[in-house]
Amino acid sequence: MLRRTLFQGAAAALAGSAAVRVATARADTAPKTAFVLVHGSWHGGWCWGLVRPKLHAAGMLSVALDLPGHGLHAILPQSYLRRPLDTEAFATEPWALADVGVHSYADAVLEAAQTARTMGAERVFAVAHSMGGVPATFAAAKAPDAFTGLIYVAALVPTPHKPAGAYLALEDQQANSLVGRVIMANPGVVGSLRMDPRSTDPAYIAGAKEAVAADVDDALWSAAVNMLTPDAPVSLYGDEATFDPAFGRLQRTYICATSDRTVVPSTCEAIVADLNHAWPDNPTALVDIDTSHEVMLAKPDRLAELVIAAAEGTPLQ
Repeated sequence: MLRRTLFQGAAAALAGSAAVRVATARADTAPKTAFVLVHGSWHGGWCWGLVRPKLHAAGMLSVALDLPGHGLHAILPQSYLRRPLDTEAFATEPWALADVGVHSYADAVLEAAQTARTMGAERVFAVAHSMGGVPATFAAAKAPDAFTGLIYVAALVPTPHKPAGAYLALEDQQANSLVGRVIMANPGVVGSLRMDPRSTDPAYIAGAKEAVAADVDDALWSAAVNMLTPDAPVSLYGDEATFDPAFGRLQRTYICATSDRTVVPSTCEAIVADLNHAWPDNPTALVDIDTSHEVMLAKPDRLAELVIAAAEGTPLQ
């Protein structure tokens, strides 16, 4: 499958104070662009904190939301708050938000897109990481006019007649993804994908880092882990999206993390292949970045370059 890497000029757009002046001048004359930053499981808007300054320096706007049940919207299980952890209680206490459906998540993305418009943006791109690809796609499928395009980052994505969970069942994904090692409860019992960010078990801590953040600086990852929340939705992986015909006209880029042990590269390729089968006249660009699943923490500057290039239509080769 054709892969395109960033044209050299895109990197220059972020380098030094001269680039900031150029970006500011461009922002004064060009339509304002905003990015709606959609996090993945267990994260919150905070996870884009190293990426956003680069976007802003290039004259772009951003809105980093907390999805339901995440960040400041989290409702923590009582068993999670008690230490030492009662693993049996933790594995059986239902998540308070288990019944919140995918459309509530999608509505949160649409609300953030409206916020971006209120800020003066004329072009709005949803940038969705991991699980965030599901609500971002549902939002754009329902209201494509709210967006100029979608930029997926190591994301799970529903495609026509195929829920996002279908890609989790792929043979290579099943064989090579390590994320299952962090799950500490049966999702059918608790209604969520449940992990323990507060664990002090060295083996569990090491396994989690290997699965999602192998190349992230240890100190940075330690800080990030302390902001994770234990529950993430599971039901949305079984939901099929209904696509407004205008969805096919949206710009789409998929940034694949080539060292990802959560959403493995072949899964990314399968998603893009299905998107391109559905909309062959407007193919999704597939771009590689050599990181683990935690792209925003591992290489925030490079990710910002790729996101800006995708939004600006910078030539990719």
